[in-house]
Amino acid sequence: MSKGLERLLRDLRTGILALAALKLLVEVGPMHGYRLRILLGEKMGWEPPESSIYDALKRLERLGLAKSYWVRSSMGTLRKYYEASDEGAKALNIIINEAKKLMSWIVCER
Repeated sequence: MSKGLERLLRDLRTGILALAALKLLVEVGPMHGYRLRILLGEKMGWEPPESSIYDALKRLERLGLAKSYWVRSSMGTLRKYYEASDEGAKALNIIINEAKKLMSWIVCER
């Protein structure tokens, strides 16, 4: 596989993973990264690498589409939780509709 193809596929997966994470945060609500990874695995049929999940969550935070906060469990350990921001919830449908239009053209016009 060429370097260009590898890069393009990695970029595609990165964007899809961030979108899928945002969708779950909107639909399911706040959760920690491990729970998000498990749910994404169930929905997508493969479990994304842990580092990829956290990279996607950091990206969503930088873009203002998600936010995080710390919660102390009953056992005293801290866990970082993520939730969709108001902007992220509003942006989700716009992003999904745009992706549908683009993918329809790319997949059906061959």
